Amino acid sequence: MCDQESALYGDLVLYLRDRAAGLLAGDSGDVQAQQARLDTLIRDWFFTPQDELHGCAPRDLIWAERKEEPNPLHPDRVDEFFDDDDCPICQATRLELQRALETGEDPGFYWGYDDGGYPLLARYDPEGWDECWAEEDTAFEEWHAGQVDQEAGPAAPSYQPPPFEPPGLSPEEFMARACQPWLDPALHQVARVLADRVDCPEHTLSGPRYRDLTYDEALSLAVGLHEQGVELAALLDQIDAFPYQNVALDWLAHPEANAAAMVQALEQVISPDDEAETTRFRHHRDFIFTLARLVHPGARLWLQGWLDAVTAGAFTRTGADDLDNPF
Repeated sequence: MCDQESALYGDLVLYLRDRAAGLLAGDSGDVQAQQARLDTLIRDWFFTPQDELHGCAPRDLIWAERKEEPNPLHPDRVDEFFDDDDCPICQATRLELQRALETGEDPGFYWGYDDGGYPLLARYDPEGWDECWAEEDTAFEEWHAGQVDQEAGPAAPSYQPPPFEPPGLSPEEFMARACQPWLDPALHQVARVLADRVDCPEHTLSGPRYRDLTYDEALSLAVGLHEQGVELAALLDQIDAFPYQNVALDWLAHPEANAAAMVQALEQVISPDDEAETTRFRHHRDFIFTLARLVHPGARLWLQGWLDAVTAGAFTRTGADDLDNPF
């Protein structure tokens, strides 16, 4: 609410109090006594807790906002903010919130009360309300038209996944590979590329976030993929051809879900007029589809277990090894 609107609503309350006091007193009554009676009603409203305010009184929210503090949060009303009992993340957040309130810590949880975007003035002046929104709609349309007319941004990089053939090893080639020294220099080279280009997902209560792979993790990943029969040279070719820096590791482990998310974004989120963003999402979609062919289902299953182990802290994250001298 704007400052002038708030001040004028205060004037409106006092105006209504004085008019109501005069009507209640009549021609021969005590107007001041009726004003005091109405003041008591107004004061009671300010000081009485309300269910729609989660047990707070209006004065609590007003003073908190003036002090630039969060609205009060009562421990016995926490359940009102969590409707989905079947959501494990919601329930974990609720328990953490209750624990913080009981120990006096900052819960980091804030709530607000508003008019739902439909102020009191709109109820009594619908014409002015419609006129205000019509002006905003016109301004938005003019801004949008100007955005479309502007020169396009930098052209999206070209991307064409290089073709590859699934490995077809003869028994002799298979035995030759099986007899290669473990952790040969080629695997260390692969690990360097993975540590530089691949991001590892971490799951938090607020959703997934990504971090760089350590060299130890990248080396373990390279060895595991090699043992699962993934053609590492072809994988590096795909990563090298991808015109963006970051490659998410869960694209390899869960390509179907991630590709579906890219397709959904293209169909429902990205504006058809945004050529650069559309191209970027198409590149990501094509890259993930290619990874799905390159990393076979058995390797994906292994990778999912590897990711669970890394997320659970099976590897240290010091990253202290010198990438140029891993031995």
